[in-house]
Amino acid sequence: MPGVLVRTDNADIVKDADVVILAVKPYQVVDALMPIRNVLGGDKLLISVVAGVTTRILEGLVGARVVRAMPNIGIVIERGVTAVSPGSRASEADVKVACGIFSSMGRCFIVDERYMDAITAISGSGPAFISVILEALWEAGLLLGIPTDISWELAIGTLESSAELLRVKRPWDVIEEVTTPGGVTIRGLRVAEEGGLRGLIMRMIEEGARRAREISQEVEARVRSMIGEQGRNI
Repeated sequence: MPGVLVRTDNADIVKDADVVILAVKPYQVVDALMPIRNVLGGDKLLISVVAGVTTRILEGLVGARVVRAMPNIGIVIERGVTAVSPGSRASEADVKVACGIFSSMGRCFIVDERYMDAITAISGSGPAFISVILEALWEAGLLLGIPTDISWELAIGTLESSAELLRVKRPWDVIEEVTTPGGVTIRGLRVAEEGGLRGLIMRMIEEGARRAREISQEVEARVRSMIGEQGRNI
């Protein structure tokens, strides 16, 4: 690809970079950063998209200015939702740089880092959860005899139009407008309430956030064990 330089030596790439994006699995953070920590000094901006790994952990590993980001898969179609949080050494200009990158692929929000685990579960994992719901709508159509292609278009079209509608209306307003006494919608809503659908979705998000916190603790423990006394400052 024109304008893209590919090298196998990370340190060689990083030493000439102003902005470095860390995009690895949480368990790979230490292995990825330790060999290049000496070239990730205060003149570099490190933007991390690693789930569950705090800016405090990253700042304990490298001297770079750190901004933590949580984009979702929507960035592949330029409709992403990204939350960013600055570390203790990051400036407003650093946050602006990070948001500038992710705004080119969707929307960007600046948040307090304490919300990041919940955001990871809502917007990061959310596309998978929404996909399960959409798949269920499609399969319900098949169960009721609707042809496969039509059922799919009805399901995804309903999701798209509902999302747009909910930009200008609150959920309870939409529910009220769609639901008529003794009608089709109220019968289905009763089943959802009896099955605890709301609570189930909330528990899905809560469990995801809990796992993000666990990952942070696991990575922190690994960092401490690998860098010994220096890890006590993390």
